Amino acid sequence: MPETSCIDFSKIQRESNPFSHFYLTSVLREHLDKELFEWLEQTDAWQSVETDFYEQYEFSLQSVALPARLSCLVAEKTIRETRQTMQEIFLVEKLDLVGIVAHKLVEGQHIGIHNDFIEGEETHRLVIQINPHWTESNGGYLMLFNSQDVEDVSKVISPINNTAFGFEISKDSHHAVSKIYGLPRYSIVYTFRLRDK
Repeated sequence: MPETSCIDFSKIQRESNPFSHFYLTSVLREHLDKELFEWLEQTDAWQSVETDFYEQYEFSLQSVALPARLSCLVAEKTIRETRQTMQEIFLVEKLDLVGIVAHKLVEGQHIGIHNDFIEGEETHRLVIQINPHWTESNGGYLMLFNSQDVEDVSKVISPINNTAFGFEISKDSHHAVSKIYGLPRYSIVYTFRLRDK
């Protein structure tokens, strides 16, 4: 499926609080979430990354040889439709792709509160959850905050399989991921940058 978009944007729910974002269900078409999960479990491409607010495993989908059925994740049509959808939802023009990265959090890992904001850098992000066996006891909840205060939680979003969360990165886009228990938590992250005029 090299030139087929594998993301279905028909089930979008838009929200404005605590910052501009949207939810998306039944994201990947043709049961690709199952095949993607199996591949993420088996690949040896994972590299450990540590910063001041998280430790996780990740790698770029654009720098590895993907199975033929999963190549649509990095196909130009998928990138183009994702970019156009983000531009329409967030009322911006000319987004450029920064990268497509797989993330994995394992037992005991979490992501501390942050906003992803760096002036002139990444501006929009789509996060697809690939967790077919997830239960509430596994943790890994995405938490949205009204401020940088960790007690000021606005929403808690479950990392349900084949759902997605898209948002506009800003000084107010404070979010975090709660601690992981048991199963790894997988996600695919599309990141864009608003092109300079």
